[in-house]
Amino acid sequence: EHECKEAREEIAKSLRVKEKESVVTSGGTESNNMAIIGGAKAARRKGNHIITSTIEHASVYNVFGHLEEEGWRVSYIPVDEYGRLNQEALLSRLDDETVLVSVMYVNNEIGAVEPVEEIAKLIHKINPAILFHVDAIQAYGKFVIRPKRQGIDLLSVSGHKIHAPKGIGFLYV
Repeated sequence: EHECKEAREEIAKSLRVKEKESVVTSGGTESNNMAIIGGAKAARRKGNHIITSTIEHASVYNVFGHLEEEGWRVSYIPVDEYGRLNQEALLSRLDDETVLVSVMYVNNEIGAVEPVEEIAKLIHKINPAILFHVDAIQAYGKFVIRPKRQGIDLLSVSGHKIHAPKGIGFLYV
């Protein structure tokens, strides 16, 4: 328990957030699952539309597929030639039923870096209640991440990408 508290302190410090805003998980996949399923279902009364990109990691893409099978309306937004989310396409898909948008910070295959702050502003300008989830598994420890300043509501991280043992991660909420 002492190690867990220390880890949460370090996480909170690194993101400039409160300790109680991070949940220790078994890794990136669990963090993504908790963020997407938990966030979408918590907002279900407000709508049943969720959005992600066409190039997400399988741990995100599979969750969206599962939710689609459960009756959620899912929009998959294309990316440009640099692997970055097409913001015009995103804007055209946001509607009154949208409750969550999920985008990876850095693509694990091509290295494209998403302008998460711009995306957050775009989403929250349309509707501040839409949850913005960022899969930061490839970005944490390599980029300065400040969820509150960047408009990120949920942030997933996997420990093994930052030299922690496999089977540990966290979710900022």
